[in-house]
Amino acid sequence: MNTTHPKLIQILVDQTPRAMIAMLLVSLAYFWSFMNYVPLPILSIWLFFQTLLAVYRVQNAKSFKEYLRKNEFKKIKRNEISFMVSNVFQAMMWTLSSILAITFAPQPFELVTFVMTIGIITAAALSMSSLYKAYLVFFFCMIVPQIIILSFFGEQQHTALLVFTVIYIPATILLSKTIYNSRLSSIEAHSDLEQSVEKLHKLSMIDNLTNIYNRRYFFEMSKNIISTAQRDKTDVALLMLDVDFFKKINDKYGHQAGDFILVNLAKEIEKTIRLNDIFARVGGEEFTILFNNTSLNGAKVIAEKIRRAIEVKPFTFEGVPIQITISIGLSELGTENNSIEQLYSIADQNLYVAKKTGRNKVAF
Repeated sequence: MNTTHPKLIQILVDQTPRAMIAMLLVSLAYFWSFMNYVPLPILSIWLFFQTLLAVYRVQNAKSFKEYLRKNEFKKIKRNEISFMVSNVFQAMMWTLSSILAITFAPQPFELVTFVMTIGIITAAALSMSSLYKAYLVFFFCMIVPQIIILSFFGEQQHTALLVFTVIYIPATILLSKTIYNSRLSSIEAHSDLEQSVEKLHKLSMIDNLTNIYNRRYFFEMSKNIISTAQRDKTDVALLMLDVDFFKKINDKYGHQAGDFILVNLAKEIEKTIRLNDIFARVGGEEFTILFNNTSLNGAKVIAEKIRRAIEVKPFTFEGVPIQITISIGLSELGTENNSIEQLYSIADQNLYVAKKTGRNKVAF
């Protein structure tokens, strides 16, 4: 279903209270101008309906706001129709005001209502152009009766105004369309900018191959976690792992197979760790995990679970099974190892020990 851009509707919601206050002020000015000519009961009823319309339009804007918040687009569409109907009613009320002026007030008071109507149409281009179709309905419902009224008099000044009105029509439609296009372009440009910023932010923290955290973000987040752990006196452990003989996999099966292994290795490890653990790719085939609120003994259990899961996991690339193993080094936060750099360095040394002593093992 083709719906108006939500941010265009939001502009309408924001402008409605001001537009309704302006409409009521003009209505009061009309009431004051014609109270000596139009019978007071009729004029009072007219002003009552104008007030009622203003209240409804504010309520209509509140409904838009609520439906936008809940992303209820079908209800938004129905509310647009209600908004358009209210515009037709508003145009009818202003047409009625012109008819009352013609009926009860002497000439040239019809020119007052004409100027008033043109002013309302022009102002509405700013407040209503966000719903362009609705504004067009309002525009023609307002301008056509004025053309008929001017034609009815047939005097020179009315004919002149009629000519200017015909010129005014395309100019105002063009103005409202320009406002609409300008707002839409601005919204789309802002949306593109937001998406670019979000993409750049993601690139700054996510490894583009494995879709887990990258090295820079890992160290940034780990510093915060370690600082909190030292303050709260909780345990933190760090795991470093490396794919055994990864170069041989690349040489034998190709780099695409190597990338396949890394991507699926990361997915397999993610099944084992918790959401509050920081898992990142820090090198070609090197990964690290910071275990929050976990002792070294707890990290050993998780590390062995990961190692065994990878050892028995068949990685099938283009129909070819590739068996891999991993080596793991561990470290824990302590009085001497009190920074992420020290934790990382010790876990890396233990990883080196695991690889030198046979691979496919956990060293600590």
